[in-house]
Amino acid sequence: MNPLADRVITCPTCLDTFGWNDTELLQYSVEEGRYSAAVWPDDGNPDKVADARSRWYVRCPNPSQDSPNHYLPATYVDYDDPLVIALVGRPLSGKTHLVVAMIRALLAGSEVGTTELSAKALDYYQHVTFKRKFLDTFEAGKKLPATINESGSHLAWLAVESGGVKRPIVFFDVAGEDFAKAGENGRHTRFLVAAGAVLFVEDAPHVLRSFAESRDLQRDLSLSSPFGAGATNEFVQEAVQRLPNGGRHLPAVVALTKSDRLRYLAPADRWLRHDPGGRVDPADLVAESRDVYALLHRANAASLTKLYRDFRSCTMHFVSATGGAVGEDNQYRSGIRPTRVMVPLLSLLAMAGVIPMTRTEGARR
Repeated sequence: MNPLADRVITCPTCLDTFGWNDTELLQYSVEEGRYSAAVWPDDGNPDKVADARSRWYVRCPNPSQDSPNHYLPATYVDYDDPLVIALVGRPLSGKTHLVVAMIRALLAGSEVGTTELSAKALDYYQHVTFKRKFLDTFEAGKKLPATINESGSHLAWLAVESGGVKRPIVFFDVAGEDFAKAGENGRHTRFLVAAGAVLFVEDAPHVLRSFAESRDLQRDLSLSSPFGAGATNEFVQEAVQRLPNGGRHLPAVVALTKSDRLRYLAPADRWLRHDPGGRVDPADLVAESRDVYALLHRANAASLTKLYRDFRSCTMHFVSATGGAVGEDNQYRSGIRPTRVMVPLLSLLAMAGVIPMTRTEGARR
């Protein structure tokens, strides 16, 4: 059996710590919608066992008994402790579209360049649902459904490998409104306590409204105050308050989504045309972060610029998950054209030690 069977782990769903026990392996039946005892291959062929085990589960004992029954993949213990990535942003900021574009590129092996990064689904059945609901819809050029999370649920998790590092990555994408729900006692957002990295998402049209609404972006540049009155992001503020010690010790990135609206505006135009080839270049990270920060500073987006000052390791990026706006029919008429979606994720993985970066301190100020 598993040589790591005595390992103590922390469940990313309920946050309880317990000794791993895989003596009661379970398999999931899609037809019946329930878990039952795993059936071992008759001949005990190691390859068949390994294949079957990749679709088996272990029930989390949830010692605190504060969560509904939930299950971990049997292969969960084969990897290092998971990196929980928390997605934080206001409603309709494009969080789900961005992370789906990231996962799509990661699984396809595109935009990973020289990082030697590979990824695969860790939870087989969860990924089947994720693919049908999100990946297939995204690739069909249709608008994704809004985030509706149950307590402790995650959007997706993958097993990634880079060099000698083998680690699960768990993406939690909670609806922005859930950060303001006092009545649910924080259950929907408690994953922040276990977060190992934070992806803050804000959309360019909201923060830089004058640019998004202008018919002549170049003309706006000549105005003494081309920006609006700024945008306080209470969802970011609520999340930071929930993070242990304000999250300052965690690697963080700020992704300015829907930046395709800024494609004729300097310096966003230069970065949207810049293809890093999957490299994690510290000099580029610092330069792009400087330009995003300057733009946000002029827009009086203090909630976001404060992140760059407060977090020990933080980078900021121009991204576009779809390449354009969705039509009234919820269809992207020109199809999807993700731009630079892997840059913030690769930066986050490098700062978290999952993939190499020449000089990690290069991502800091």
